[in-house]
Amino acid sequence: MWKIKYALTILITFVLLMAPMGSVVSAAPATPANWTVMVYISGDNNLEDYVVLDIEQELAPTGSSADVQVVALADRGPGYDTSYGDWQTTKLFHVTPGTTAAPENAVADWGERNFGDPQTLIDFVTWTKANYPADHYALYFWGHGWNWHPGYVMQDDTDNDTLDMEEMKAALPSLGFIDMVAYDGCNMASIEVQLLWHGYATAVAHSQEWVGMEGVQYDLVLAQLAANPNMTADDVAIATSQSASSDKTWSAVAVDGRFDALLTAVDRWSVALNNGLGANRKKYDRAFGATRAFWQAPMDKDLYDMAYEINRNVADANVKAKSQAVMAAVDAVVLHERHVNAYADVHGITIYHISKAAQKDSNYTYYRTLDFALQTGWDEFLDAYAK
Repeated sequence: MWKIKYALTILITFVLLMAPMGSVVSAAPATPANWTVMVYISGDNNLEDYVVLDIEQELAPTGSSADVQVVALADRGPGYDTSYGDWQTTKLFHVTPGTTAAPENAVADWGERNFGDPQTLIDFVTWTKANYPADHYALYFWGHGWNWHPGYVMQDDTDNDTLDMEEMKAALPSLGFIDMVAYDGCNMASIEVQLLWHGYATAVAHSQEWVGMEGVQYDLVLAQLAANPNMTADDVAIATSQSASSDKTWSAVAVDGRFDALLTAVDRWSVALNNGLGANRKKYDRAFGATRAFWQAPMDKDLYDMAYEINRNVADANVKAKSQAVMAAVDAVVLHERHVNAYADVHGITIYHISKAAQKDSNYTYYRTLDFALQTGWDEFLDAYAK
């Protein structure tokens, strides 16, 4: 018996050490859920007005059940929403049907936490997996965004910080595998972001354009999960993309082993483009000029449309074949895509593109450190082309 008591003491001590400061350790359910949905709500900025609304009007109508657990880590800041006593610290909610965002309904108050610090994200995911284990996990990033660009994603005004790509990359091993990842933030549907999650998730849902007030309609996704807790990661990504019906673009993309073919196709295409640059520069100019870009993000271009325009404008057989391979590979990984008529040429994935030497700025320098640049010849082609 003393061995059992000693083992329990060690286990309890370990759990307490794993819990972030200020948290309340709750007993894990006896049986893991089918899904645990985690929402990382970075509202310490000008999005604060929507924090309470999304918790109460989108997460709480369905809330948690034995099959689907819903947990939200929410941060607010000063100056926007003063509801519920104007709480501004980081609160952890286990969302059940009808939950309100009142401080007393939080499982824990973590004090002032920086949502641009990867440790905050690691603590949230680690705590949730320990307290609400599941067969599958979904993680939603709620907040500002601009794909790989430093200084935008998960903006936290109090701490003047953002969750940049190199920080996310370093955090991924600590997060463990996440079946479905979604970005409820602007301009996140880029091949560079998708590669970040390659091997760490099955599918990602996101928008190529800016995301409006509504964005992901969590109530619609959770209702589907409640009706069918056996949904796959692909299913949840598709449901997430479909729910954002008020935005101009949304897509769901596979980032597991299926993504390898796209990465290879883009790498080979990059080499072919570089080899054909001397003979085809003017044709490249026409193709890139005709490629669909996005509002206030002219260097974000639709990958499929770019390959299509290159294939249409260039006669070189090798370049054409490699362009067609990129289009086919995009089609193979895009699980769902929708767009408004103004974006009729888009297919769900953007890629960074520059055309002038003057555009080789600090962003370009940062870009060349990303895994996508290191693993493909795309940055080498841009370097040669943008002269």
